[in-house]
Amino acid sequence: MIKPRSLSLTAVAVSVALSTPVLADDQAAMAVSQAPVFETITVTATRTERRLMESPLSSSVITSEEIETSAAANLADLLKDVPGVEVTDAATAGMKRIKIRGEASRRVAVLIDGQELTDHSSYGAPLLLDPAMVERIEVIRGTGSVLYGQKALGGVVNFITKKGGDSPFQASVTAGYDSATQGQQYSASAFGAVGDLDYRLSWSDNDHDNRQTPEGELDETAYANDSIMAYVAYHFGDHALGASYDEYNMSSEIATGMPGFKLDMPQRDREKYAVFYEADNLPGMMNKLHLDGYKQTIDRLFVQHMEMSVPMPPPMNANMLIDTQIDELLETSGVNGQFDFNLGQAHYLIAGFQYAKDEVDKSTHNLTQMTVVIPGPMPPQVSVTDKTDVESAQLTTSAIYLQDEWSISDDWLLTVGARHYWIESELLASTRGLATTDSDDSQLVGSIATNYALSDDQNIRALVSQGYGYPTLLQTAMGATAAGTYINPNADLKAETSVNYELGYRFKDGSIIIDATAFYTDADDYLTTVNCAATQLTCINQQRDDIYINADKATSKGIELDSAVDFENIRLYLSATWSHREQTRGEFTTDKTGLPALYGRGGVKFTSENDTLGYYWLDAYIRAASDADEQDSIGSDVEHFAGWGTVNLAMGSRFGKDESMMVSIEGTNLTDKEYRPASESLLATGRSIQAKFSMQF
Repeated sequence: MIKPRSLSLTAVAVSVALSTPVLADDQAAMAVSQAPVFETITVTATRTERRLMESPLSSSVITSEEIETSAAANLADLLKDVPGVEVTDAATAGMKRIKIRGEASRRVAVLIDGQELTDHSSYGAPLLLDPAMVERIEVIRGTGSVLYGQKALGGVVNFITKKGGDSPFQASVTAGYDSATQGQQYSASAFGAVGDLDYRLSWSDNDHDNRQTPEGELDETAYANDSIMAYVAYHFGDHALGASYDEYNMSSEIATGMPGFKLDMPQRDREKYAVFYEADNLPGMMNKLHLDGYKQTIDRLFVQHMEMSVPMPPPMNANMLIDTQIDELLETSGVNGQFDFNLGQAHYLIAGFQYAKDEVDKSTHNLTQMTVVIPGPMPPQVSVTDKTDVESAQLTTSAIYLQDEWSISDDWLLTVGARHYWIESELLASTRGLATTDSDDSQLVGSIATNYALSDDQNIRALVSQGYGYPTLLQTAMGATAAGTYINPNADLKAETSVNYELGYRFKDGSIIIDATAFYTDADDYLTTVNCAATQLTCINQQRDDIYINADKATSKGIELDSAVDFENIRLYLSATWSHREQTRGEFTTDKTGLPALYGRGGVKFTSENDTLGYYWLDAYIRAASDADEQDSIGSDVEHFAGWGTVNLAMGSRFGKDESMMVSIEGTNLTDKEYRPASESLLATGRSIQAKFSMQF
């Protein structure tokens, strides 16, 4: 019978046996491949512990082995080969985000140990976490709004952090280098378990200069970050009580490519305190409970400088300088709870609640200088405007959810879930001239999924799920500044919604592994912006400003494939996505949405072991995408992104006593091809080498 085993999102990283399964030598190659390992345990898909083979959702797991052996400098690069996933940068090299199935990053829920990395910008949550801190990554492709809240229309990415060890004192150190940025990366950890207490203390520091491309150095792409993380937990019988602290500090330049227009992000910092309690093997029907609470602060400093000429009657001329500094502090307080029940032999029920309160304090300082030059004896006329606008707003989210896993037979599992939301958004204060307003929403969403085992080696699955995404505080209460234009908030905005349909097939028989998914998503009430003059809505400056409205719709469909064929020590693998997206913007519909029709990675990997090199691997692969077009909202302009493909080679070795040392080297874009992925704003790096050395004590 297909039965779940309860495991919380925090506990999955506590258990070394589950997070890093012990593998025989001939199985080790499987753990570092680019194909799915169906015996890997996943918890994010259903909030219960299941083998990936049995997951009813489109799920991917990046294991601890894959993270450790990769020379990738950031978390986004670890995710870019997951089917359906794209990386986006918003012209900021040090602050990448994730798109899933063409959905914008703000429609993807980013979690750290099951707790949301909150963001109220127009772009979505950046990945403010260092790879050195992460044990494993679990990805849900397609909406996860029933279990993971109102930012999960496109999918969920859950970063499960490293926890304790299995002896009183253990340590590790890592050093890395990236020739594309002259980047230097360092990290160190001390961890272990003493009696019933387990602990970890980690540190990292990364510094990258401007990016090197086939066209030369790309200005304004330098970035740096550092982080620390501490964790401790006490286990008493079937109970555990723990706490953690993590801090991530980042600064990044922003490449505009426009003369007279400069942006900078000198600060994008995150600090978080968290506690948890969980109990397992409880008497009676309740099998398990998990409670956690956290307080997270994100401190953002954004600087903008603009220089422009202002039309004047000849022979006069005028220049304008605008300096803008935005200070934004986002504080999130959250509490989550989950209760697991065994209802007989056939039903496993989970019930949970979520409460989160986001409070944003924002200060926008604008300094404008106008210089008018009149030919003749008169000196230039200079006028200066110095103004600071302050806003304060809050968003409260409360939700309860239920999910029943029904084992209809030994081979057939049916999963039914529902979540009810209560959301309130409120503008508390504004010196800009915005009227204090509040808005609220109440919504029920549901999902139904099934997984049927055709045999021990293959199964099929189907899913229908609803997505829900409430607007951010910038969109409902505070507004946003973009390239000198103010976008007014709109308290009457509706939530974005979607319905996702999926069919999937998994197969594992001897040397062949296949994980295939077909999906279709229909989304409505997407947020967009229009000029205030074209609406009857009230704006601060009716002729010049923009405002948020619900006007866009989108349909997406595609096929995702993750596959491999093994021949002793050689594996051929392919991960690929075919997709098509059509978007309606007001009265205009287009399928030119900047999404490549086909993208993915394919390669051949050789693994072996000997006395000299230890366990070693060679991985030659091609990463590629077809061309794409993106059309503006009225269909007048089309931007074309050429198709591209890069040749890459990764190699590495685990060696020394008990394979305690590891070296990993990856050569990317070996043909030095000039290209830019359609989802990114920056030209990709040229021929480069990424190297990493690590040692465990």
